Amino acid sequence: MISNVSRARTLFLSFLLALSLIETMRAESPNLGLLMIDDTACPYCELWDEEIGYMYFKTQEGKLAPLIRHHYGEKLPQNIELLSEPVVTPTFILLENNKERFRIEGYPGEEFFWSFLSEYIMQAKK
Repeated sequence: MISNVSRARTLFLSFLLALSLIETMRAESPNLGLLMIDDTACPYCELWDEEIGYMYFKTQEGKLAPLIRHHYGEKLPQNIELLSEPVVTPTFILLENNKERFRIEGYPGEEFFWSFLSEYIMQAKK
């Protein structure tokens, strides 16, 4: 018969193992974010909002790379490092640990956006 102390010890060790696995998975998966540079007078930004924006956070891509909206012309937070300044809106920049990894300039449509974003996220996870 297993004593209560043995059960408690086994439960505690299982808990520690689970915590360790979670931390390992967190360390191995990149810290991604999708920076969207938008503008109030941008018809393509509005189109993106209509076609994708309302549901982005519910998608797998949205969970892997949460959306960070930023208004064109405003100063970016100091911890975000871009390869170059955005020149068109919308510009979508996949960030890994707050550093630019991939960029989509403009919004040529829903199919193009999802296709490239999915590919970029897969490459960032490698």
